[in-house]
Parts: sequence; structure tokens; C-alpha cells
Amino acid sequence: MGSEFIVGIILMIIGFVFFLNNKSMGKGAADFYKKLYTKKNLIVMFRIAGVILIVGGLVLVFLK
Repeated sequence: MGSEFIVGIILMIIGFVFFLNNKSMGKGAADFYKKLYTKKNLIVMFRIAGVILIVGGLVLVFLK
């Protein structure tokens, strides 16, 4: 019961931060995404995601 209460309070605080600082966070996030989601970076991210999915599938196949 106590840990659920603490997690609830933390989520409420994070929610208030997002609610009250949405304009400044939006500007920073837009700049971040412009830098992150370039053609070169997306190719690398999809390869990493593919490797993670393949390894995860192999683990599930062999452990079941």
C-alpha cells in the first residue's frame, strides 16, 4: 500500500511538470527530435531494434 502511494505521488508530480512547462518542453523536444531522427540515425536505430527483437525471439524459443 505504501509503495503504491509513493508511486502515485511521483506520477502526479511528473504530470504537473508536463502540464505547467509544456511550451518550453515542446520547444526543446522539437529541437532534440530534429537532431535525433535523421536518416542516418534512424537506420542505426532500426538495426538495433531488429537485433533486440531477433535475440528476444531466440531467447523465448529456446527457453520455452
